[in-house]
Amino acid sequence: MHPKRVAIVVDGTGARGAYEAGALSVLVPRLRAAGCEPRVYIGAGAGAITATLLAASAHLPPADQARAVLELWRSVSVSQVYRSPLLTLPGVAAHLIGQLVRLPGIRLTRLLDTAPLRRTVARAIDRQRLRDNIADKGLTVAVVTTSGTDDRTVVFVDRDDGVPAPGSDDERPLDYVAVHMQPEHVLASCTIPMLFPAVRVRKPSGSPGWYLDGMLQLHAPLKPALALDADALVVVATHPMCDTTTTPQPGGVAPDIDDILIDFVNSILADRMVEDLRTLGKINASLAEDALVTATGRLRKKIPYVFVGPAHNQTLGRLALEVLRHKPRHPGALAPRLRQLELRLMAHVLKGDGPRRGDLVSYLYFDQEFIRACIDLGQQDANAVLTGLPANKVPWRVD
Repeated sequence: MHPKRVAIVVDGTGARGAYEAGALSVLVPRLRAAGCEPRVYIGAGAGAITATLLAASAHLPPADQARAVLELWRSVSVSQVYRSPLLTLPGVAAHLIGQLVRLPGIRLTRLLDTAPLRRTVARAIDRQRLRDNIADKGLTVAVVTTSGTDDRTVVFVDRDDGVPAPGSDDERPLDYVAVHMQPEHVLASCTIPMLFPAVRVRKPSGSPGWYLDGMLQLHAPLKPALALDADALVVVATHPMCDTTTTPQPGGVAPDIDDILIDFVNSILADRMVEDLRTLGKINASLAEDALVTATGRLRKKIPYVFVGPAHNQTLGRLALEVLRHKPRHPGALAPRLRQLELRLMAHVLKGDGPRRGDLVSYLYFDQEFIRACIDLGQQDANAVLTGLPANKVPWRVD
């Protein structure tokens, strides 16, 4: 029996989102060929862009739906995400000094200017087509953010008119807000703390609010999918579900700032998603039947899932450094040469000397060669999960 309400859950950050786009370009057509039409699309970080674009192109044949997502990611360059740091550095320095000396009204809110990203998202997502698909196909589209006001997780939900959003979950804490999805909702989820600025979103009540990356406070990343009535999950992440390999610091060297930042990012993104999947597996294993009614009268059922992620935690960081190492010097016009120089300088600053050197580079390395390499790797990993199965089968697992 096929699941009736499959949810796509995507949580990528920065340029790593290209890996997930590659994996989903394989998984979504397979799902549709197997009769498991995705009905719920949930994204956080760069995954919010991919999830929303998948929903906006859900009316297309499967191959064309996948192509729409790949075309966006293959066209992305650093100039479409943030302005040149060489041009914005004086302003950043001035705001930093102003904040340190407590000048009234002067605050440093970001290190990078992401005005180009706003334009890129607005061009990429056909809002009318998204609304039509939500109405005609009964889709639910959700993006996960964090409120800058009270630090609660806020999930912006766009679904059929008249269908209410789920109620708040104060244990998490987690709120669901019904909206007609706009670029600012997607952009709010894409915020990288400290690097990208918070995004101002006007709530349905009309009161303004500032929102950040949705994974900052969400301790159960799969919770929104289950709250939106998904009965099966397709989870794509840029970290593995299980990685037993470790690379210790040579000679017991203390962690540097790169390692500390990577630990911070991993604790927000990778660790929580992986732990949530493991918890789901344990719950599934505890159910002798496919579903049962608990003592409180609540129906609890097994939730099958498919997971795709790279083989190791360091896979995409190493890939970024490999692309950078073999990338030829740009022989063309001055502007592309300056962009390449900026990327090299940024990589030199961020790559560090720790055991996971390159991980921070991979988040900001919006280089087309790296993007294409991530897409290819995502497709390879997704195909590996499907190996040996008929073209109309999905490898659901419950463990």
